[in-house]
Amino acid sequence: MKRLCFMSPDHKHATAAVADLKADGIDERHIYAIARSNTLLKNLPDGGTEDNDFMPAFKRGITMGGTAGVFVGLLAMTFPPTGIIVGGGAVLLLSAMGASMGGLLTGMAGASFSNSRLQAFEQDIEDGKILIMVDVPDERVDHINQLIYQLEPTIEIEGVEPSTPFLP
Repeated sequence: MKRLCFMSPDHKHATAAVADLKADGIDERHIYAIARSNTLLKNLPDGGTEDNDFMPAFKRGITMGGTAGVFVGLLAMTFPPTGIIVGGGAVLLLSAMGASMGGLLTGMAGASFSNSRLQAFEQDIEDGKILIMVDVPDERVDHINQLIYQLEPTIEIEGVEPSTPFLP
């Protein structure tokens, strides 16, 4: 799946573009609209978790926490604390605990920040434009771009969303 980004000049054009995407078979759960905080997104799908950094931070936290847990577990196996025998189950337990804690803590921290993947669009959003993002299969990227351009020529096609860096 690829995430395509379109910048709509106003609510009317954004609504028409979303209707065109739905008519072409794109499910509404794969369409997101993000605007500045004082803009009402009536009849447009909400950005949901896409407007903050919760999910990218959560994924990084799970990865780093799980890795740290495995490392601590292997260290405990190599240099066992006095009188305690550490086995493979302890390594798995520490890995799961590290992933859980890492995901929870970094996800909560990330939720308080705006989505780092959307920095390229911040100025346009602040200027009153509406960002429309749609997740489509790789083979439909060109088709969707042509569809948007033909049906809504005033919408700026921004291309595929920038990838998320692993470490900010």
